[in-house]
Amino acid sequence: MPSSAMLALAAVTICLLCAAAAMLVRCSRRPGPPDGEALRKAAAEAREQLGRDVHDLVGSRLWLASLQGELAYRLADENSPVRPALANVIESVRQAATDIRNVTRSYQEISLWSEIADARAVFTARGVDCTLRLAEVDLTPEAGAVFAVTVREAVTNVLRHSDARHCLIEMRLTGRSVTLTVANDGVEPLTRPQSGTGIDSLRNRAAALDGTVSTILDLDGWFRLVAELPSRPSR
Repeated sequence: MPSSAMLALAAVTICLLCAAAAMLVRCSRRPGPPDGEALRKAAAEAREQLGRDVHDLVGSRLWLASLQGELAYRLADENSPVRPALANVIESVRQAATDIRNVTRSYQEISLWSEIADARAVFTARGVDCTLRLAEVDLTPEAGAVFAVTVREAVTNVLRHSDARHCLIEMRLTGRSVTLTVANDGVEPLTRPQSGTGIDSLRNRAAALDGTVSTILDLDGWFRLVAELPSRPSR
């Protein structure tokens, strides 16, 4: 019986072939002999489009399924026979997500707005009130990717380490910088501010764009993950 990861990879391969074929057919309908450069450009465009579609439609859903599986695992009784089954499901979903990410790595473009929408859906499903305050900001693709990963990391931390009831996702343009803040009220005031592989990776991503990532724990129990990047230069 094929695994979920193999099925996902097969679906991606089929989609890539179909997308490339469609682009090539359009090129072949142009008058005159086939242009090699046009064919290569059509194939590249097909790959880029597929990367966006796979991430938005498949990758994000697998990530959500993994987090929801973890939540169900935490809620199950410690001695429940359901726990081992849930653990297997979570591992299968993670493996499928890894395989999808590896296949699309060369042309994947992560979407900030998809991550924010997914975050709000996850929080709502868990009973967390999520407020969005998003300024209209013209982001470079690189900045959008850093902010998207910031949102994903914040949501993962909330579901794994927090008992939040309220969450805020805010993006502001201040002077020459754009700041994204993801905050929640579910951390004990005396808890040491979080760090780890995920946060360190975010800091490295931001630093590559001359930005910063910081964590702040307020005395009232609000934990804030803050990413700040230079704004796009005005044209």
